[in-house]
Amino acid sequence: MQIKTIQTVEEIRPEHTVGRTVIMIDVLRASSTIVTALHSGFVSVTPVASIGQAYDLRSPATILAGERYCENIADFDYNNSPTALYKAKHSGKHLVLITTNGTRALQKIDKAENIFIGCFLNSTACIRKALSLHHDITLCCAGTRGEFALEDGLAAGLMVHVAKNSFPFVHACNLSEKLEACYLHHFPQLAQCLLASTTGKRLVEHQHKEDIFFCSQVDFLQAVPFIHEKRILLSSSS
Repeated sequence: MQIKTIQTVEEIRPEHTVGRTVIMIDVLRASSTIVTALHSGFVSVTPVASIGQAYDLRSPATILAGERYCENIADFDYNNSPTALYKAKHSGKHLVLITTNGTRALQKIDKAENIFIGCFLNSTACIRKALSLHHDITLCCAGTRGEFALEDGLAAGLMVHVAKNSFPFVHACNLSEKLEACYLHHFPQLAQCLLASTTGKRLVEHQHKEDIFFCSQVDFLQAVPFIHEKRILLSSSS
């Protein structure tokens, strides 16, 4: 079984997805928000690419969340904040989510055999679920504004580390190996590393420091989201 890591949404090609299990990683903050939302009682998450699409899906059964370059969106119930969703319970509701990078990444990997959503919060549960399906795996880092995001790479490195320790027959690409080493180096001060990252600094400027600390918690949640017919649901075995 092979594991390949892709650094940004822009680098995704058909050969990275077709016939493979793909884990989409957008630590700050789409992946973390999706994992937290399903843990907190939402029935599903529907990712959309535009504000207009989100408004079209508004109903008594839906909650709107999202951001545009970290800014709040008018008339939305939440920013793209996992911390806010963790504090509130919305059992039986459906979340409609729009983000700067995460939803675009999901659209580019929709031909994969299986698609899961991963981050630090559910890293071990997510990679083990992917490994159980016995397909080659692509770890797709969403990136930030077209560039590699350190926090996504560190989460990918963590998943590579778990995979190699769980299944000795796993073969990781060179980038995956380097990201594993990077994660092991930074693990003792993971939250501080995320605060110092490009995305982290941007979130601090917009008063979202609490989200960074929340998103840096390794294996805090066990929810493993997967995509089915353009909706994100909670894996029954997670």
